[in-house]
Amino acid sequence: MWKGLDIAEAFYNEYGKPMIASEFGEYEGRIATGLTGQGSECFGFDDRISRDHDFGPGFCLFVSEEIKKEIGSKLQEAYDELPVKDFCLNHRTDVGMAPEDINLTSARGHRVGVHSIEEFFAEHTGIPKAPVSVSDWMSTPQMHLAEAVNGRIFRDDEGIFTSIREVWENYYPEDILRKKLSADLAMAGKTGQFNYERCMRRGDTGAAYSCVTEFIYKIQAALFLMNRRYMPYYKWRSRAMKDFTVLTEVPPLLSQLTQMNEAIWRDKLSIIETISNLIIGELKTEGLSSGYSDYLLDHAKTIMKTIEDEDMRNWNVFVGED
Repeated sequence: MWKGLDIAEAFYNEYGKPMIASEFGEYEGRIATGLTGQGSECFGFDDRISRDHDFGPGFCLFVSEEIKKEIGSKLQEAYDELPVKDFCLNHRTDVGMAPEDINLTSARGHRVGVHSIEEFFAEHTGIPKAPVSVSDWMSTPQMHLAEAVNGRIFRDDEGIFTSIREVWENYYPEDILRKKLSADLAMAGKTGQFNYERCMRRGDTGAAYSCVTEFIYKIQAALFLMNRRYMPYYKWRSRAMKDFTVLTEVPPLLSQLTQMNEAIWRDKLSIIETISNLIIGELKTEGLSSGYSDYLLDHAKTIMKTIEDEDMRNWNVFVGED
């Protein structure tokens, strides 16, 4: 059974590409196409459960603001008239669904169809162009950047969309990466290694639960940074971590933590320390930190000292956490 990205590309090749060539020939080289953004299929994570809503043949058409003003409405109308049902009938076995199975909500219309290049990147990254400043890189959560670079581009003759996408895709500049990593590790150490035990000794299980939840989140963020990948939103983090090449032994330990209650809090604390030690070991291997401390906050401060930008190096260690 085809994955969503393959369905989208086949639908584009069979119906979208001929439509653009016949009805918008003079603009053909100025219309980029692909499927990227929100939706499990854009990450390649779609499965049978994904197909209960907003799933079906569809793709994006990216044009400049200028071109959108000229032909945007007509291009969208032509896109809306593409024979989705015929495509599903012709490829029922591959697509894995019949036309009557398609349940589209208003959110689907926002994900596919015509977009200006500027509006797509403004929505997903906070700016309509490629990043140039520290603020550009620091102001947008990883989950939105993940949506800006996922999926697949089918055609982009002008290369405008692709040139912006590639800057984001090439990942954070080294100083930005180290600043964000230090912030996430600092909070992981504070919540998991320090405050969790203190909360449990007070008998405050609610606060202790929050500590572990925050520890897991910050460790996940750090893992994505160390694997040079943007962290998707919560629903897909565990799935995305299966593709890691660095610290692959940590995600199963995080999963184990989620299944343990505070009645065995000392066992949870032991796993927290195991995770922390594994990460510290990798930091040393990569030359990001050194020393004998087993406390993540200490190593976060050491990473801060390796940042070349003087202003950023003097920021509070917790600035930049995801």
